[in-house]
Amino acid sequence: MLNIGNLTASQFIQRNMSSQIREITESTERLSSGKRVNTASDDPSSLGSISKIKSDVLSIGKAIQNGAEGKLITQTADSGLKEINNLLARVRELAVQGGSSTLTTADRTTLQVEVDAYLAEINTIASIVKFNTTKLLDGSLDKISLNVGIQKDTNIDISLVKSDSSALGLSGASGVKEFTSGRVTSFNYSSNLAASDIKINGQNALAATLTSNLTSGNNTATALVTAINANTNTHGAEATGFNKLNSAAKSSLSMSNTFTINSNTISVQTSLTDLVTEINQEASGVIATLNSDNTITLSNTTGNDIVIGGSAPTDAGFTAGTYLGYIKLTNVDSSFVKIEAMTKANGYASNSGNIDDLARFGFNEVDSSTVIRSDLVSTNALTTSHDIKINDVDIGASDSASAAAKAIAINAVSSSTNVTASGNNVVTLDINVGEASSAGSDISINGNTINFSSVTNTTETITAINNASIGDIIASANTDGDVELTSASGADIIITHAGTAGVFIDAHTDATGATISVAGSGSSVTFKGQILLTHTAGDVIKISGDDVGELGLQAQASSSASTPGSILSLSSIANSNTALTNIDTAIDTIANTRSKFGATENRIDHRLNDLLNTRNLSNNRLSKLEDADFALETARLTKAQIMSKAASSMLAQANANGEVFLRLIN
Repeated sequence: MLNIGNLTASQFIQRNMSSQIREITESTERLSSGKRVNTASDDPSSLGSISKIKSDVLSIGKAIQNGAEGKLITQTADSGLKEINNLLARVRELAVQGGSSTLTTADRTTLQVEVDAYLAEINTIASIVKFNTTKLLDGSLDKISLNVGIQKDTNIDISLVKSDSSALGLSGASGVKEFTSGRVTSFNYSSNLAASDIKINGQNALAATLTSNLTSGNNTATALVTAINANTNTHGAEATGFNKLNSAAKSSLSMSNTFTINSNTISVQTSLTDLVTEINQEASGVIATLNSDNTITLSNTTGNDIVIGGSAPTDAGFTAGTYLGYIKLTNVDSSFVKIEAMTKANGYASNSGNIDDLARFGFNEVDSSTVIRSDLVSTNALTTSHDIKINDVDIGASDSASAAAKAIAINAVSSSTNVTASGNNVVTLDINVGEASSAGSDISINGNTINFSSVTNTTETITAINNASIGDIIASANTDGDVELTSASGADIIITHAGTAGVFIDAHTDATGATISVAGSGSSVTFKGQILLTHTAGDVIKISGDDVGELGLQAQASSSASTPGSILSLSSIANSNTALTNIDTAIDTIANTRSKFGATENRIDHRLNDLLNTRNLSNNRLSKLEDADFALETARLTKAQIMSKAASSMLAQANANGEVFLRLIN
């Protein structure tokens, strides 16, 4: 049957021809890109595997880079340790030389100078060996973690070891080993001082609650020494009491009447020398010493009160009164004394103690690295008339009464005192979020009004405060979930409540942990900050003067400190032999540290080999999934081209069949 309504042959050929053209396009695309999968439609089921393998290969590349950095770190550290080992070898040579009995004192002095120089160089190397900005041998970090893998648990830790002469046991470190209080404070402890309120070396200062009446006249310092020593087995510190009192200077002595020392009558004398002799003969519990500046020092080694009275003590340069004693603290193991109040700021669970408790004992807070923390500073600015000295250097005036301003005044003379100061202030707010809308805009901090009306939780409260940009005051949440305001400079924090007291802010505590009443109806509460003092060499800080309370500090110092520098001595054969033992231990320590770095480097090498193998296998797998098979695609292309040409020819033939119809019509 012949018809022209449906040219079936032509349509069939056209469909096949389109299919061949599509195959030619696909093969051409794959051959030109080298990839079997160029679009998602090429192989939807393989897309997930291809994407995962590609990301793994890229991650492996970064892991290999991390490993290479790790090797550089270990090699850098080992290079520094190698030089330290070379210096130790030379120091050992000198120690061997010091074992000779033929050396003179001058020879040994020369050897000691060289030893000290090499130990100083060891300290320098330990401080300058670094990778990028990370110091490797100074003890500032205990490890460096590198992810040498593609999973979160494929880290390799490079342990870092402090390797200066002190860490190697060849040099001493400075610090407070015998800590001396200021004059203790008269106080009736019938209101009870808990055993845990003051901490010495992190342990309770007392063995039991203190309930004694230690007001003036009850030998306060002596009683406190006894209470502290009752718990020495726990905190490891021993307390001793002493007392001293200096008279005013007298160019000549003119006594109009007698006076008393500890209720003992001192008769009229005509010279300072005779007066000192009279005191030593008649006065119980004190020793009198005549000083070169014509002052007289009364002292004892018990800490008992020194009581001056009678008709005319001023004639002898003394002022009537009861003078309480002082306390010295020394750790039994000769380590540095640490004394502090039991507060949250010091890392304890509660504010059971207070820095005021410590101040009554005559102490400032001091940590084991000799950093001293003051009580809250006073509300007075420092003036030139204030008698305040740090390491015997006068402190000048401050611009304001804040801890921040007073720290600046202290730092102005740091070059002379070797002491730097920093301020700090922390205020903790106990808020009731449910009353935020009632508070509205009634509350301001340092004059900045804050709208709390839309606050619904602690986080939003913190955000509202921080958005106000109040100087360097930053709000955050502490571990108890309360809002904490912190000024890193020690600026005053002033909270004003125009509304009813206790609305939204239920309570607040100052930097010492003391609870301060909430003010309302336009009243303000000013929170003062604290000062931290640090010696630039970690050495003794002496605080003296009649007005040190303006800094929130007690007058105190250490009467002894360890001497920084070499503890290796070649001054004798015996000392040289002891030095040999210490040096050998240091050499073993360095060798052990180097072996750890070497082992870590080898571990990194093995990990890198595994990563390289994994990357090769991943690339092979990715190639099988994604790459085009050139032989197959070439064959397909050739076949499709042949078929396409044949289809073109057949289509022409099918179209020629129309001639048959024309002939029939003709």
